[in-house]
Amino acid sequence: MMRPATKLKQTSLVDQAVEQLRSEIINGSLAPGSPLAEGRISETLGLARPTVREVLLRLQSEGLVQRQGRGLPHAVTRIDREQLVDIYTARFHLESAGARSFDTAAQPDRQLLDRSLEELQSALASADRATQIRLDAQCHSAVVGLTGSRRLITMHKQLLTEARLAAITAGLIDHEVAVASHREFVEMLRAGQTEAACMQLEKRLIVARERLLQKLPA
Repeated sequence: MMRPATKLKQTSLVDQAVEQLRSEIINGSLAPGSPLAEGRISETLGLARPTVREVLLRLQSEGLVQRQGRGLPHAVTRIDREQLVDIYTARFHLESAGARSFDTAAQPDRQLLDRSLEELQSALASADRATQIRLDAQCHSAVVGLTGSRRLITMHKQLLTEARLAAITAGLIDHEVAVASHREFVEMLRAGQTEAACMQLEKRLIVARERLLQKLPA
């Protein structure tokens, strides 16, 4: 007997609008601090005001958008120097927790880390810089994934988003991706040199943080 066809869910207008605005924020088309007036978004995207509000709330939950105050429109999140330091402190704690979970991590999570590293290595020869940076972030996320905690992975994803916004503000959207450092880090974990790997990770994050701090406005 033929089974009834499964109905496909059409992507909602909210999802489409969130994806479009998210992309414009992440690639720098909408710079940090840019106002996001409901009326203008409604007119540009052809959406009703209630739908626009839902879109902005979704983006706010992702850390991409923030409220400016009563009676003022939302704006693309702007990261200041104090927040940046906190972001990188939190990143180190989450990523080092992943490193310390390496020996007990589930096999699929360890395989994901290996696969992420290989994808990044392959991207150096063929992909554009934006893809390389995305895959670099994926490697860091895969390290946190070793904890097996979805909550920690979600927290780390937001930290990466906030770090990206800081990079846009600092004018450092493009940066060189150090695959060799990632590979050295993973090899240390495989060799049981967990603390050495955490120290190497901390140094890399400090370098990235200081590079951004030099360019962020005081």
